[in-house]
Amino acid sequence: MLNARSIQGILILSFGLIIAVWLGLSIVTNQTETLIQIAGAAVLITAIFLGRRVWLLFIFFAAINVVLIPGISTTELGQMIFLTFSGALFLMRKLRMRINFGEMEVWALLVIACIVQAYMRNPVGLNILGGGSVGGRPYIVMILSISSAAVLSTLLMDAKELKWAMYLTLIAGFLGIPGTMLRYGSVRTSEEGYDRIPSLSSLSAILGRWLVSRISPLGACFNPFWALVLLISVASAAGSGYRNSVASLGLILILGIFYRGGGFAVFASLFSGAVLLLLLALINLNFPLPGNIQRALSPFPGTWEKQYRQAADDSTEWRVEMWKEALLSERWIHNKVLGDGIGMTMAQYQGNAFADSRMGGRAASGLLVQQENMLTNGSYHSGPVHSIRAVGYVGLVILLLAMIRVAVHAHRQIIRCRGTEWYGVALFFGIPIITHPFFFTLIFGEYQTGVAGLTMAIAMIRLMENNLPLPAWQKKVYQPYILGRHSGTSHASKQSA
Repeated sequence: MLNARSIQGILILSFGLIIAVWLGLSIVTNQTETLIQIAGAAVLITAIFLGRRVWLLFIFFAAINVVLIPGISTTELGQMIFLTFSGALFLMRKLRMRINFGEMEVWALLVIACIVQAYMRNPVGLNILGGGSVGGRPYIVMILSISSAAVLSTLLMDAKELKWAMYLTLIAGFLGIPGTMLRYGSVRTSEEGYDRIPSLSSLSAILGRWLVSRISPLGACFNPFWALVLLISVASAAGSGYRNSVASLGLILILGIFYRGGGFAVFASLFSGAVLLLLLALINLNFPLPGNIQRALSPFPGTWEKQYRQAADDSTEWRVEMWKEALLSERWIHNKVLGDGIGMTMAQYQGNAFADSRMGGRAASGLLVQQENMLTNGSYHSGPVHSIRAVGYVGLVILLLAMIRVAVHAHRQIIRCRGTEWYGVALFFGIPIITHPFFFTLIFGEYQTGVAGLTMAIAMIRLMENNLPLPAWQKKVYQPYILGRHSGTSHASKQSA
């Protein structure tokens, strides 16, 4: 008799033969469509092969994070595959799960309540393939994110799969860089002489996470290989031309140094960084650095040329003007307490249309037309301001408190894993969670991506809590030293002797 494994092998072989015949006939007629179909079939076969480990495919696609077709990214594709196969496994009773409900889930429910009330008060439809501003696509994307994170947080698995998740995230991060290059290329600034390069920003972030998961960034300076990785990550952040890339990488490296070396190591690294910055400033006097590097380093004191410092200051002022207009006027945000929701109807979009179509011209509000265009599309370039637009001050406070508390739980998992083989995994996934509130508040963010990051952070923390073969984290209890207790014990011992 044939066992289940033999039947599975026969089915796979038969399916492979059918695919081979179809491929031979189709590749001649329509190559592009055939390649897309092959990719889809490969993803489907991989998902079937992974079985309960299909969550790794979701992690992989989410880390690539490139747009496949208008309205669908690899992240959303991975979420849909994960939810579909997890649902099938659940119905077959083959999905190992443990449902948790604690502080993090309470915060998640409060965030969801803010989203629900915003949509109920400002319904905009459910057009998933529409633009980012018109229709309810942002709500659909958040539903996918929250649902995927909710299922992921309950899974029970072999702890080694968490290491695989880290490796797949690294590989996907590198694979996503060409997609970023194809989509964005380089961003030409209004000033001549430099471009901003988003792909270098992505490279610096993934290299920084890889570095801190393996070694202290301070110790990396004395290891040839890791010193090269550190140099490339720092050079990529500076070469990107984005100040937020330098800030993001700096946070990752400082936290990596703190967790691996303590406060003294952080002080030593800050001193070393100041010396390096001084050397760059001296070099820049005689051999001017490229404009994108000078712009990225402009927040730090140095000999940077005035045009690049001015360009960075103008960029900040450009955003501040938009934020003031959004928060102090009634045109863009009508209900600042509870928010106006995320998407908008076509009528609302057309009502916010700007008066002057010339780029660089001034609109009736006094803003540049480009600024009004950004406000019309909901591109505030600020996590807090966009959150006020979506769910108001109430929703913003809840989201920030949730991020901070989840960051505390991530810190606890890192401490829990210290001295074990899982320390690198905890640092790789935990440090971005800890930096998330700071980055979202002071550097860049949008409400829907903030919610997605929060719920995914909760899921990863729960995976570590439930599956790592380590004692649960416990708060240290310091026992006071009582002189009488010890002296009394000693005196009693002497009497008995």
